[in-house]
Amino acid sequence: MSPVGDSNPLLAKAGAMEAGPVAAVKPAPRQSPLPVKPRRNLTIFLRDWHKRAGLFAFVFMGWLGFSGILINQSPSWGYDTDRIYWAPVMWLYGLKPEPPESGFGANGHWLAVTPEGTVLDAKPVLPPVKAPLGLVAGGTEKEPLLFLANQEHVAVVTLDGKRYDELRSPILPISEVRRIGTVKDVPGSIAVQELDAFQSSDGGTSWKPVDPAQVEWSTATELPAPERDKLMPFSRPYVTLEHVLVDAHSGAIFGRGGVYVINTVGLAAIFLAISGVWMWWRTSRKRRS
Repeated sequence: MSPVGDSNPLLAKAGAMEAGPVAAVKPAPRQSPLPVKPRRNLTIFLRDWHKRAGLFAFVFMGWLGFSGILINQSPSWGYDTDRIYWAPVMWLYGLKPEPPESGFGANGHWLAVTPEGTVLDAKPVLPPVKAPLGLVAGGTEKEPLLFLANQEHVAVVTLDGKRYDELRSPILPISEVRRIGTVKDVPGSIAVQELDAFQSSDGGTSWKPVDPAQVEWSTATELPAPERDKLMPFSRPYVTLEHVLVDAHSGAIFGRGGVYVINTVGLAAIFLAISGVWMWWRTSRKRRS
C-alpha cells in the first residue's frame, strides 16, 4: 500500500513546486507552403518581352518619329539647302578640306570650282558661274576684263571677281557654248564655239566667223601649289541638314553599327505590334467567356 502523501494531490503539487519550475513547451511553428510559380504560358511570355522591347524602343521610336517630321518638312523649311560645316559631323562622314587640283588659267589669273562656289584668284565670283568651261583675258589696258564661259552664257567680270556683264544669245552668235578661247596674235580677242566658231575684238559687241584652228581654246590644267593653298578657305567640306537628318534617321551616319541598331528597333516595333494585338485578343476572349 502506497503512502498517503503519494495519493494526495496537494502534496504532489507542493513537491512539484519544490522541485523547481518546469519549462513550457512551445508549439512548433506552422510552416507556410512554398510559393508556387505561375505556369508560364504564351501570354505571360509576350507580356514580359513586350515591356522589355517597349523600354528598348522608347527613345529610338521617339527620335524616328521626330526626325521623320523634319525630313518631310525639309523642302519647305529649307533644310535641303542649309549647309553644315561642323567638324564632328565632317569626321563622321570622313570629309576633310580638299582644294581642287585643276582649274583654268589666263594671263596669270586662275579660275577654279570649290565647294563654296566659283573662285577667281582666291576671290569668290558673285554670282557664281556654275560648271565653267574656260577663262579668257580680254578688255583693254585701261579696263582689263575676264570672260568666264559655261554652257549657257559668257560672264564678263572684273579682275576682283565682280560681275560686269553677261553675254547670251542673241548677243552671242551661238545658242550654246561648247568652249571659249582667244584668237592667236589678236590681243584682247575672245572666241566662242558651238558648231561654228566666232570671234570678237570689242568685248563681245560684234562677232565674225573664225577658223577654230586659229584659236587657243581654254582647257583645264593643273593648279600650281600656291594657288591650291589659296583655295583652302573655300574648300571646306559640308553636307546639307537634310542629308544629315536622313542618315541619322536611318542610322547610316554612324556606319553599319547605326544601321543595325535602327534595324533592331524596327524589329522591336514589329514585335510590339504583334504581341500587343495578341494580348488584346486573349484578354478580350477571357472577358467574353
